[in-house]
Amino acid sequence: MKGLAWRGVVEGFYGEPWSHNDRLAWFERGGALGLDRYLYAPKDDPWHRDSWREPYPEQRLAELAGLNAAAAERGVRFVYAIAPGLSMRYDEDAEHEALAAKCRQLLEAGIRSFALLFDDVPMDDPEPLGRAHGEVAARFQRSFLLPAGIDEPLLLCPTDYAGLERTPYRVGLDQTLPAEACVLWTGADIVVGEVTADDIAQATRAFGRDLVLWDNFPVNDFDRSRVFLGPLSGRSAAPGLVGIAANPMVEAAPSRFALTTVAEWAADPSGYDAEAAAERAYVAVAGADDGLRALVEACSAWPPAAPRWPQLDSLVEAGRWDAVEALLARLADTATAPSTPADLAEQLRPWIAAARAAGTAGVLASRVLQGDDSRTGLDALLDARRALEAEFADVARTAVLAVVDAALERLGVTPARSHGDGAVVAVLSGGNPAPGDRELVEFLGGAGMRARLGDTADADLLIVTRTAPEETARTAAARPVPLLAWGHLVPLGMASASAVPLSLDRIHISAPGHPAAAGREGEVVVYRGRSKLTVADLPAQATVVAHDAESGRAVIGVTPAGSRLADGSIAPAARATFFLSTDGFAPWLVTPDARAVLLATVRELLAAPQGGVGAGTAVTGAA
Repeated sequence: MKGLAWRGVVEGFYGEPWSHNDRLAWFERGGALGLDRYLYAPKDDPWHRDSWREPYPEQRLAELAGLNAAAAERGVRFVYAIAPGLSMRYDEDAEHEALAAKCRQLLEAGIRSFALLFDDVPMDDPEPLGRAHGEVAARFQRSFLLPAGIDEPLLLCPTDYAGLERTPYRVGLDQTLPAEACVLWTGADIVVGEVTADDIAQATRAFGRDLVLWDNFPVNDFDRSRVFLGPLSGRSAAPGLVGIAANPMVEAAPSRFALTTVAEWAADPSGYDAEAAAERAYVAVAGADDGLRALVEACSAWPPAAPRWPQLDSLVEAGRWDAVEALLARLADTATAPSTPADLAEQLRPWIAAARAAGTAGVLASRVLQGDDSRTGLDALLDARRALEAEFADVARTAVLAVVDAALERLGVTPARSHGDGAVVAVLSGGNPAPGDRELVEFLGGAGMRARLGDTADADLLIVTRTAPEETARTAAARPVPLLAWGHLVPLGMASASAVPLSLDRIHISAPGHPAAAGREGEVVVYRGRSKLTVADLPAQATVVAHDAESGRAVIGVTPAGSRLADGSIAPAARATFFLSTDGFAPWLVTPDARAVLLATVRELLAAPQGGVGAGTAVTGAA
């Protein structure tokens, strides 16, 4: 196969959607590159998902019509995706009529390509749910697409969109989905480093349909501190895979580095060379100036859990501090040129600042490690470290902090891990981890921790999810390390009783000054829609950081080390309960506030793993 038939992007990330100008700029570039499909699926468009039955207001409809026309002028097909699954009553004819009526409004505005999305739907009864989704697609085709003269294969995103096996959901979907429909599939997992020919063959058999790869590359909605600027890698093409829809970053202009390489791969998968494609992409996006090259190199790793900057890691491991200094000096000099596109310069601004901070701190540290033991540089090094930690954007932060801390130790200073940098976090899950469990690992890794699924003897923190076996939880309870949990709270001794009320989306901060509250006060919306909260009755010595306003029960609680737990035992290290439930840290569910509170709770537990929560985290050492 020379190239894929369906080549494009899907604006399917969570968070602030692309602006109108971002989309127009992409149509211009995507059309020229041959990524000639644009799948409109922004999660924050309420008429696309939550309010799918409601017609678009006149102004919003006009905006979509304008986008469709602008895309067509640039050789890009605008595909409107609608996601009715969170609230659709599949057995009611009126619901199917509402779906057709909504899309008829868009048809009359000029849009002639449609997709159905059923991602992120609760899957309590998989096989009947699969049949229902296939039947929705079949009825949509019969009652709307064909009468409108639209005969292209229907594109559908199933609920069970990741993985290789023929599951009960996929069996049901296969029974009712039109034979010519194409299924959106993310690979062996939601975010993947590789898609092999065998993966494609297995998934094609599992669905019984051709596949379009919804590639969650270079998307960054799960960790807004990072950008992914490197080339597509690890992708194979094989019979059954007819297309790719790359899910870009929230930052549209920086996404062009990666998407330019996606276009090369999609045009000729067998002849694709990632390194050469990356070089061409840099010149095409940033121009001939080298001012952004070190930043791009430092942010090219994929998948997100891969080593961030292998070149830096290898030099540090070899102790080649002169070469480390030279490499990080390039990072410190990161800057745009007069010829840099304005939108690229603006959207990369936080990462340019972070790159300069990392480079500056790393250069000072490298000089100390080369033998310059003069104490006159200590204040500058400490200032540089604080400046680096103050940056929200993350450019090689963990690796550079390790170099800085090695230099400080050489100068007789022992820095504390004020943000949990480098801490080993074990996320205890079941044999089939929930998507939220995997997402949590990625999120904590992006925050500078060494997070992994499964237990490990050197863990600095254990997280017990609801999918973990009870025996695993009981074993974790005896470990003398901090523990965070939203499952098995009673067996863990962390609560005398626990429950999971439904249809809630917010919590109330009980202790606004507590570090685990992350500076939040009052009512905090933690879910993007109504879902499940884990509530608990905590031990007497626990601090209730947040509670459920309806029941008054705790949703975030911290019990210090040495305190008596609910079962009468003594906490061997700090313990904390959290409000997540069955879906865990699902990216489609948790809000930025929920992410902030979780990270603050984790960092607070790590601050004093043996002495209880609340110990100081200041850098200490001789003056």
